Amino acid sequence: MKMLKMKHIFSCVLLVIGMQSCVTFERKEQNPYMLNKENVKELSGSYQISQVNADSIFKKYPKNTRLYNNFLTEIDRKLLKDTLKLDSNSTYRFDLDIINDKQAKISYIENGKTIRVRNIRVKLKKDGYLYLKNKNVGFVIIPYLAGAIDIKKTRMTKTTNGNLIFDVVNHRSGAFMIIAFLDGRTWKYRQEYERL
Repeated sequence: MKMLKMKHIFSCVLLVIGMQSCVTFERKEQNPYMLNKENVKELSGSYQISQVNADSIFKKYPKNTRLYNNFLTEIDRKLLKDTLKLDSNSTYRFDLDIINDKQAKISYIENGKTIRVRNIRVKLKKDGYLYLKNKNVGFVIIPYLAGAIDIKKTRMTKTTNGNLIFDVVNHRSGAFMIIAFLDGRTWKYRQEYERL
């Protein structure tokens, strides 16, 4: 029994490593503003939580983009249930503070008051994007035995007018007793958040 459990864990680790290399950003996606160690702190500032333009998967549901699909829920990474409850009568924004090219702080602001602060590891890469290391791999129950695996990569840069660009690539697949019930879907989309 112990050997079977170890084989399952080893298989899951190999699967995660293999799948992470398949979950990549589009190479044709242009970076409008190359970040480096000297200018990365220019991302720091206050932003609206809902994106400027509905993009990709959100185009079908433009009315829902205000609160349900926003920056705060994008980085929350709760796979089964959102822990962040937003009130449609309140106003929200987030403050992004780039401490250096390895660490960022995100403050969730509701009606002018900070309700949560998150410290997130980041990595500045040669392509000029700042990548978030924010629980990139998540598990729902026991992957491929009775559950799924969720891989989400995110990166940031800015537009020429100072808005925040947030790119996402998200892959989810799963199985029950090795029979696939989620056939490995991958979403790729870009969001833009207005600088206040």
